[in-house]
Amino acid sequence: MTILGRLILLPVCLGVSWSQPAAVPAFDVAAIKVAQLPQGGGLAALREDINTSAGTLTMRNVRLSTCIRWAYKLNPYEITAPDCMENARFDITAKPGQPSSEDQLRLMLRTLLTERFKVLAHRQPKTVSGYALVVGKNRQPKLQSAEGGGEGSMTGAGMVFEGHKMPLSRLSDILSSALKLPVQDATQLPGFYDFKLDLRPYITRPEPGQTLDLVGIAIPALREQLGLELESRKVTLDVLIVDQAEKVPSEN
Repeated sequence: MTILGRLILLPVCLGVSWSQPAAVPAFDVAAIKVAQLPQGGGLAALREDINTSAGTLTMRNVRLSTCIRWAYKLNPYEITAPDCMENARFDITAKPGQPSSEDQLRLMLRTLLTERFKVLAHRQPKTVSGYALVVGKNRQPKLQSAEGGGEGSMTGAGMVFEGHKMPLSRLSDILSSALKLPVQDATQLPGFYDFKLDLRPYITRPEPGQTLDLVGIAIPALREQLGLELESRKVTLDVLIVDQAEKVPSEN
């Protein structure tokens, strides 16, 4: 082959290599079993455990909807799924072929759910009830500005939350997780802050059969401790719609 022939062949070969599809992230070994509920029921029967220690994903007593939420890193209000997905519970143990980060394990779980439960889903905008975090009217924010920023740090114990060198968007994320409702940062306060939010002084014992009103607890705590407010708003989210899922997974 002439030198000119070699020069022409090289781009063609490179073009073939570029067209190869990327490998789909997948576990090397995975086992799914129907969970055996604890005797006596109660809170123990409702508890779901997810652990990623030693590079292995272990899920105990989880609902299929919980598996999907963990795989896609979703809050409860960011998914719409059939009610039947709330009934059965499963134990899942899955190991990758090499050390993997938590984000990689999430991608592998998506593949596993597609293969074993035939999960099909799509994204769709949806308007839901939520809140906006705003600066209180005629109030000065009670926040301590912090230099730097970066990733910052977060501590939480019970009903006390402390943030260090964090943007207020992170506080909104914390409130979303605690309230199980979307909370968007609308303070328009840039930069990074140190803050502490203690909900304990505002908790009153609920009446029999009632649950804690976390929104009613958070509103006065934010107002008095941080000078911030929660405003009720309609929020448009990119929601995951589950179109199909088998009730029973295929064999291990």
